[in-house]
Amino acid sequence: PRTMAQPDVSIREFEYKVPVLNQQDLDRNFALPTTHLFKWMQAARMDLPWMQRGYRGLGLVEPVMPSRRLLVASQMVRTLHPDVLTDACDHEVTTKVEIGDVGKTSIEFRYKIFYDTTMVATGTTTMVVAAGEPGKLKPSPVPEAIKNLASSEPGADKIFLMESLNSQPKEAPKDAYVVPLVIRWSDEDVNKHANHSAIPRYFEDAKESIIADPTAPAALREAAVQKLCAVLVNYASEARAQDKCEVRLSLGEKPGVLNVWVVRLAENKWGGKPGLIGRGQMLVGGGPMPDSEVTRIKLVGPSKL
Repeated sequence: PRTMAQPDVSIREFEYKVPVLNQQDLDRNFALPTTHLFKWMQAARMDLPWMQRGYRGLGLVEPVMPSRRLLVASQMVRTLHPDVLTDACDHEVTTKVEIGDVGKTSIEFRYKIFYDTTMVATGTTTMVVAAGEPGKLKPSPVPEAIKNLASSEPGADKIFLMESLNSQPKEAPKDAYVVPLVIRWSDEDVNKHANHSAIPRYFEDAKESIIADPTAPAALREAAVQKLCAVLVNYASEARAQDKCEVRLSLGEKPGVLNVWVVRLAENKWGGKPGLIGRGQMLVGGGPMPDSEVTRIKLVGPSKL
């Protein structure tokens, strides 16, 4: 097999570009799903020379540890104005990443996301260094060379994320709105658990379920129809394919906040216990999400027929 040289561990910034967005990049609302943003954030950090596919670069950083990888602990993306997701079409997207805080076993990645040359969103991801077999991964120390890449300044997005998550109850209220969920095989990644970007998709799907349900509480529907401005996620345990779950939602104490919990209902065959898989918040506002046909006509112009 081909051997790799020691990766360049001096690089602390990188960027990932996506060609001009078109209809295939949009969802049923003719809007950009936040799942794409989270995947582009992942792409930006994975292209760092000391990361790379399968974390082969990370495994070669001294001390060499081929099973070394990173697991997402928490993350957030927030737009700079409410129309970012509905105005995505016809723009090239650049996601810039840099290293933020570095702890004993954790690394923060910070992001700036641009449509062409205009910054439209920011984000943060805190990841835990782990090693071992998939399903049996344990925290592992951050290599010293990577510790040297840490930012000297605290990140505003990470502070906001932590404060917001700390304000959210650890468990959903008994009267929470419930959306059934079964984890799909296609949700899993190489670590044999649901990819980090799956949880934001569950959040957004549940938001759409509320909008479509005329029996949902009126106040909850009024919030759900608003434009999505930010998604914040804390990951509690690994989710596996065929896990039977519920997405539970309630209004936050502050206006424009939807609290969300994803809960596994029964033990799975890999030993995953019933309980919380992930929780977080969707921040909404800026008016109702426009009808997809209104957005389409805005882009192409009215029909001449």
